[in-house]
Amino acid sequence: MAAGEGSFLGRVWRGFWRSVDMFRKVILNLIFFFIFFLVMMSIFSGAESLKIVNSTALIINPKGVVVETYSGQPAQRFLDEAMDREDPETRLRDVRDAILKAQNDDRISSLVIIPDGMFGIGLASMHELEEAIKSFKTSGKPVIAYAENLSQHQYYLASLADEVWLSPYGSVLIDGYASYRNFYKEALDKLSVQINLFRVGTYKSAMEPYIRNDMSDAAKQAGQYWLGSLWQQYLQGVAGSRGIEAAALEASINNYPQVLAAANGSMAQAAVDMKLVDRLMSRPEFRAEMISRGKKGSHDSFRQVHFKNYLEATRLADLAVTPDAAKKVAIIVAEGQIVGGKRPPGVISAEVMVQQIRKVAADKQYDALVIRVNSPGGSAYASEVIRRELQAVRDQGKPVIISMGDVAASGGYWIATSADQIWADPATITGSIGIYGMIPTFPETLARMGIYTDGFGTTDLAGGLRLDRELNPKVADIFQRSTERGYEEFLQRVADARQMSVADVDKVAQGRVWTGQQALDRDLIDKMGGLLEAVASAAEMAGADGSLEFEYIEPKLSSFEEFILGMTTSALAYLPNELFVTANWLQRPLVRNLFTDLDFLANSESGFATYARCLMCEVE
Repeated sequence: MAAGEGSFLGRVWRGFWRSVDMFRKVILNLIFFFIFFLVMMSIFSGAESLKIVNSTALIINPKGVVVETYSGQPAQRFLDEAMDREDPETRLRDVRDAILKAQNDDRISSLVIIPDGMFGIGLASMHELEEAIKSFKTSGKPVIAYAENLSQHQYYLASLADEVWLSPYGSVLIDGYASYRNFYKEALDKLSVQINLFRVGTYKSAMEPYIRNDMSDAAKQAGQYWLGSLWQQYLQGVAGSRGIEAAALEASINNYPQVLAAANGSMAQAAVDMKLVDRLMSRPEFRAEMISRGKKGSHDSFRQVHFKNYLEATRLADLAVTPDAAKKVAIIVAEGQIVGGKRPPGVISAEVMVQQIRKVAADKQYDALVIRVNSPGGSAYASEVIRRELQAVRDQGKPVIISMGDVAASGGYWIATSADQIWADPATITGSIGIYGMIPTFPETLARMGIYTDGFGTTDLAGGLRLDRELNPKVADIFQRSTERGYEEFLQRVADARQMSVADVDKVAQGRVWTGQQALDRDLIDKMGGLLEAVASAAEMAGADGSLEFEYIEPKLSSFEEFILGMTTSALAYLPNELFVTANWLQRPLVRNLFTDLDFLANSESGFATYARCLMCEVE
């Protein structure tokens, strides 16, 4: 019997479909009303935030990961953040610029740091914020930090305040830096996957996770050198801010069980005993204390403005006419893995970046170019494409400056060889001058499922790139020679740029990673400093007489994308910090590293390609 209009099956199916359709409409309506709520909150709260009055505290509460530039399309990013599906992002420049603007704003009476919702930030980026906060302090305005729980990176930001306040049930957990990876050799062996690796450089350990079950001694030796330098920078930074000895701080961390026992198991009291925290107070007590020091605002709290809304409120002031003598510096952010073609934000797409560079080269209003690099590298070919475009800008007579962020290694350093100057922070991770290529093949994996490959070709090389066959030895020899040639070209690029011999470059290359300070000691970079120092240097090289203007060159957004981006940067500022603090923070490194590795394999270029990429540059 057919499932007709009056049949039992027809009625069941229609009832089921109506239930599904009703559920779908309910979910879509909930999403719509939630977004509508955010938009309205953005409109009304934003309108109120524009009326900044005296005795207002500037709130600095970065959410998620602090980045140089946003990843993903604005519309998708807004939905992901609104539904709490992914870690949100905060742009470093927004936090830094808000602090620097507030320094001379008489309406801003204090700076309040609330770092609980910040998941991740590099130490070099932290140093940029540190310089901004130090500059703010010269105004004589107080800086207060309050938190309920503080991880290592969160605490460094909090320690920059004049006073650090913590919840009585909170904690400060500083456990040191680590660099751990998952290793997949045994798993790949069980799956009968053959990893065909071609590399040059004793310390080029990027592909070790696929050919070993543990880290090589060379990788550990090199890693401990640069990671130890970062850790000492962290200790000295915190110790300097808190007025304690770095050695005493490190001793307290290593003996934390005894410190905690002396505090009767209270991690909050232990933080006070270690002189990391000044006072313990609940959130209501925090609000009351701030009201007593300033002015009462709305919602039974102190008068305040979020840094994103403050930037929006002061945006018109930035449109003031620039003096005719000013030199205009273009800034292009290069963040993420370097890839060929045209890709969405989140990676350094060679085609997109080339278009941006050519825009600067062709536009006479730009007198110099600064590339802000925050990248572990990627495709060697794409890196060379970008380098040549930057060289073309220099050939026109416009200065090109590289400003290194948290990481500028492998391909990130490759593109830096086209610059007039290279600037880096002491905590920048750079170097890793080396090349590798990899092709996984799966003949035995398929054979276990009863799938075999057979056939013939017209030459010894024909069919040599089939992943269902063992790699042809002649093809392997071609790839190894090509990889060695790529390394020689990399060495030559560095030698020409740094005015060194190839032999001297090779001594500090071999895939080895350095901190910014270590790289300066080895003549791999020119200056120590952040982005603003690099911009000032670019303007000076262009002939600035003391006044300058800079502009970020970014892909042009549609009107709808600009509208969505505006909501992302203002509406979400009003959501509570707790929305972004998830309970599975302990799982983040494992999940992030695993998916990073799988994503790299899945998105590698088809066929054989050489890579200048550092997979061991992440710090936990």
